[in-house]
Amino acid sequence: MAVTDLSSALRAVGEIIEQGEGARGHWEDAHYGRFLRIWDEYHSFRENDPTFEPARGVVPAFTRQPFDLKDPVTVITNPEAHHAAEVTTIAYEVLLHLLLRFFTHTDEADEQLELLIGAAFEMMGDIIRPLGHALTQLPVGSAADGPNAGFAFEMHYLMGNLVPWREPAWALLRERIAFLAEKCTDDPDMVRTAGEKAASLADKLAAHVPAELRAS
Repeated sequence: MAVTDLSSALRAVGEIIEQGEGARGHWEDAHYGRFLRIWDEYHSFRENDPTFEPARGVVPAFTRQPFDLKDPVTVITNPEAHHAAEVTTIAYEVLLHLLLRFFTHTDEADEQLELLIGAAFEMMGDIIRPLGHALTQLPVGSAADGPNAGFAFEMHYLMGNLVPWREPAWALLRERIAFLAEKCTDDPDMVRTAGEKAASLADKLAAHVPAELRAS
């Protein structure tokens, strides 16, 4: 059994490498290739202009002191930035749950699995990205000349699977995405647009949730 498990693990690692997370196979458009292009472009820009800075002056900032960290962290006190960080944290949590459901699914049909992974990509590109962009334009505190807030990928609790049963798991996913959309309603344009995307995503998942399990 141990040999079989090791062989399976090695095959899985090999497959990941070939799919582009390593340096072999068709890696140009995978994470490895994309990060390599960013690295090369950055150094090219710096050679042409040593003063080039591609990012805003931000610091990883939390909405509260994490329960699992003893050392003090930077906590956001600016109300607008605090709210932007809160909704970004909710979106990040939903993303992790979507991926978790995809990789630990039970009786989902192929169409439903495609919806889960598609929703995860939409969450990353159409929701978390603009939310993070909006956050980095807001100050951590009240000082206008202080650093702006950077997303800290905080978790308010230990991550775990939702439930093994498909219908209630999807109901919870849809409910959390709808909650995210609601929290983005009255915010600046960039955040509100992310909320509209989240509402559309919640509707897609709702089609696979029995009526009796949908939150009113």
